[in-house]
Amino acid sequence: MIRVIAAAACPAYTKIMKPTVPEFGNVIALKGDKAVVHMKGGHSCKGCGAAAIGLCRAADTSMQLTVTNGAGAKVGDTVRIGLDTGTKIRGYFLAYIIPLIFLLAGAAAGHIAGSLYGIPSLDVVCGASALGMTLFFTLRKLKELDCTAMMTITGVMHQAVFNGEIKTDEERIYEERSACR
Repeated sequence: MIRVIAAAACPAYTKIMKPTVPEFGNVIALKGDKAVVHMKGGHSCKGCGAAAIGLCRAADTSMQLTVTNGAGAKVGDTVRIGLDTGTKIRGYFLAYIIPLIFLLAGAAAGHIAGSLYGIPSLDVVCGASALGMTLFFTLRKLKELDCTAMMTITGVMHQAVFNGEIKTDEERIYEERSACR
């Protein structure tokens, strides 16, 4: 556990951290240090569990996001977007490390109290109680993090000329079929 905490403080941790699935889009507008990115749903969008059970529109997943423009992208650039490393590390700590620490601390406190007072299995009750209270706190913090964290441009793939017009798949198919007649 100490290795995990020390690894999180180390910049090399980002090289061993599991990457998120990158998403790509085109910059359509700039607003100060932010960029508006038009994205079409990729494999990660169409293959997720929410799409499989019909909770989202995986068939027409084009969307526009306002993201932090840390890479200096310009209008028309194709960019890769994702979460910044600090947000990922905070999320991992809130989801895994903090609940584990409190589970072990609660179990240890329960074991000591159970030994002193002669109550068997108090370690299980205290560990589960500490975990439950911690999950209540960490899930609220994760929801806050989800609401406040902003996606960022992690790389500019190539510069393209943006003509200011975004066409849906249906519009392109209609134009192709019209041109053939």
